Amino acid sequence: MKNSRDLQTLAEVLLPGDDVFPSASAVGAHGLLAERLRDRLGSDAVAGVQAKLATAADGHALAGLEPGARVAAVQRFERDEPELFAAVRNILYFSYYQAPQIVAAIRALGIPYNDAPQPLGYTMDPFDPTPGADGPLHPRGSYLATDEVIRLSDLPPAAAATASEQ
Repeated sequence: MKNSRDLQTLAEVLLPGDDVFPSASAVGAHGLLAERLRDRLGSDAVAGVQAKLATAADGHALAGLEPGARVAAVQRFERDEPELFAAVRNILYFSYYQAPQIVAAIRALGIPYNDAPQPLGYTMDPFDPTPGADGPLHPRGSYLATDEVIRLSDLPPAAAATASEQ
């Protein structure tokens, strides 16, 4: 690796943290980013991302730049490599929001957050079939009990011909 701090610095630029949430690098999301990049994009993926970051930083290591220059380099990376940047960003975000410290911070705000929603799922109000509530405003279609279903092969010939023309 050219500079092992580049992914850490990228994580700090994208998810810098604040008084409530720690930064992505503080929770180790950059380590998961590296692991998942290799898993999804191949063994050279981390080096490839670092090379693209260096290109966006005019040949410099991202970690060696001043904060404003880091942001500008990451913006160039996003502009010049939109698909790779989107993959990096999504992997980093998923890695960040699964971190126990982030789950705890979200819960401390009073938000029910399951880092793995299954098998518990989320609490939901009972289904209200009233049109416009949980049901559609203009219901279409209808329910037919299984024992009321008629196979097309069982229809009289005229009805079968009409059904096949639709």
